[in-house]
Amino acid sequence: MVEPSPRSQVLDLIVAFRQTQCLRVAAELELADHLADGPCSLTALAEATGAYEPFLGRLLRALTGLAIVETVPGDRYRLTALGEQLTAPNLRAVARMYGSEPFWSAWEGLEHAVRTGERGIDHAFDADVWAYFASHPADAERFDAGMAALTGGSAGAIVDAFDFGRFRHVVDVGGGDGTLLAAILRRVPHARGVLVDIGDVVARARRTLETAGLGHRAEVLDGDFRESVPAGADCYVLKWILHDWDDEQATVILRRCRAAAPVTARLVVVERVLPERVGRADAEAVLADLTMMVLTGGRERTAAEFAELLRGGGWLLERIHRTGTGLGVVEAAASPAD
Repeated sequence: MVEPSPRSQVLDLIVAFRQTQCLRVAAELELADHLADGPCSLTALAEATGAYEPFLGRLLRALTGLAIVETVPGDRYRLTALGEQLTAPNLRAVARMYGSEPFWSAWEGLEHAVRTGERGIDHAFDADVWAYFASHPADAERFDAGMAALTGGSAGAIVDAFDFGRFRHVVDVGGGDGTLLAAILRRVPHARGVLVDIGDVVARARRTLETAGLGHRAEVLDGDFRESVPAGADCYVLKWILHDWDDEQATVILRRCRAAAPVTARLVVVERVLPERVGRADAEAVLADLTMMVLTGGRERTAAEFAELLRGGGWLLERIHRTGTGLGVVEAAASPAD
């Protein structure tokens, strides 16, 4: 097999946006779900999705080229192993989130962000991402569903990599729909949990925990963790929270946790941990950092940057546990000086 030329490789990177939108539209049309029970014809898929048949055919041809679907005798389409990942509840929600208006527009503002230091999304909508979601509930729902899907895909690896069994009272700070807290409580039958978040996500968290049969061991609170967090726990979890904020705001959140925590408590921060020296294998992590730059104004951090941030927030980094998923579990102890 001939190795692609450097020019071809760069060209593939330049036009990669087309693949994102093909997968987003496939997810919006729920094509994978319609094909989950077996091959379908173009006409049947057009009727099921309400799509314009000639253009749907061209999309399916492109998805064939991307190895998401394949053709079978009888002019029908079926899912490949890759395409099966777009069936609910897997990566369909992630495709919808990354191809949605706020993500797309935030990235369109990358040049503005690099030139000015302002978030790309502010340039696009004259509002930060949280204000945007507050006034665009459909996009907020896509975001929540995408984050839940990503958490669901990594929750098992997180509880495998880190021993939550030594804790009896876990507070999940900004815990979203409760997916991670449910995984922790299932793994640690003697523990009880509290999830604190704000807005519509609170109701979804209650449903997640009740459906998992954990409602009697978990409390869900509606509150702004930038103001306060529940006191007295022996473990505080921050998953994909600190990367949403710059160092100043992240320090405020850490100090809220420290003020609530006994001196024997542990802080568990689940985030990407950037390498000190970046190689090609680290592309996803550093691109995620740019996503935070243009979308929330936050950042991904190296181990050294986490250590410094934690010190400023009243915590001492003890160890980073690797999960095999691109996420690290950063364990910190309460600083006795605070």
